[in-house]
Amino acid sequence: MNRFFKYAPNIFAALILGFMVLSVLELVQSPFLIFEKNTPQPLKTYHYAFFLPSQNYSFFRKLREGALNASQTMDCAITFYELDNDPLSLDMVVNSGYDGIGIYPYVKDDRTLAALARISEAGIPVVQIENEILRDETTFFIGTNNFETGKAVGKLAMKAGNGKLNMALVYSEKNPGLMTDSNLIEMGLNSTMGSRLGNLHTRLTSLNPLDAEGLTYDLIRGWEDLDIIILTDPNDTLVAVQAIIDLNMVGSVQVIGFGEDERIQEYINKGLMLGTIVRNPFRIGFSAVMALQEISTNGYTSAYVDTGISVLLGKLPGGENK
Repeated sequence: MNRFFKYAPNIFAALILGFMVLSVLELVQSPFLIFEKNTPQPLKTYHYAFFLPSQNYSFFRKLREGALNASQTMDCAITFYELDNDPLSLDMVVNSGYDGIGIYPYVKDDRTLAALARISEAGIPVVQIENEILRDETTFFIGTNNFETGKAVGKLAMKAGNGKLNMALVYSEKNPGLMTDSNLIEMGLNSTMGSRLGNLHTRLTSLNPLDAEGLTYDLIRGWEDLDIIILTDPNDTLVAVQAIIDLNMVGSVQVIGFGEDERIQEYINKGLMLGTIVRNPFRIGFSAVMALQEISTNGYTSAYVDTGISVLLGKLPGGENK
């Protein structure tokens, strides 16, 4: 009996070690182990890099979802990078081995243009998402037709009331594609509103996220007959609506926003906005990958793909849709 107690610790240690070995063997043989060597991982022929802004708007989350959904059904893999924040910058793409890139260029500066030009000259296909800042034979555009955007804004504006409407159209450096196509937006607006369009003043916000606040204050205090402020950036929309709330001008000055961020939808549901222009980010992301895949396999794709827009409407005081 004494001998049993003498060797008991060794026996228990051996049993525990045996159970550990068996557990490891079971884990290695499990089909749920991600890196199990007997289960080959699917390899994709093509690999694309997507460069997107770091803002965590629902638009960019859904764009990523669309791109990933497309990659799962196509022979390609996607890696996402934050513009200006990731170790792999646009300057390094030429030597990265990627078969193509998708980019949402929110700044039209010399550095970005030069980097995109080098990528294009190297024969690497470039899909520009929503904002087309460079045009040549190896770059392609996926996004919305801004003439149609202007028409949608006009239809929404006319729900604000009868008679002529005085409006401020606020472009933003945070959304340079709309700023570049300003003539198309204004042409679409005019084609829809006709004689209902009173004075139309255009303004511009910088990359400063709070720039729209001061601009909204200036517009309301300096323009007594202002009926509607139209924003072309999601962040500017949120800031402008909050400024109107702070000035106690809700209802006196209407807002047409841009994007479908959760807080924008909340403002619409509360009747704080006339409505908002919404793009289809899932379709945009899916179409961008599809275009790159077509270029890789066929050598060509459509140079321009219009992914369409929709409009989210606010509510009238009585509760019905505008």
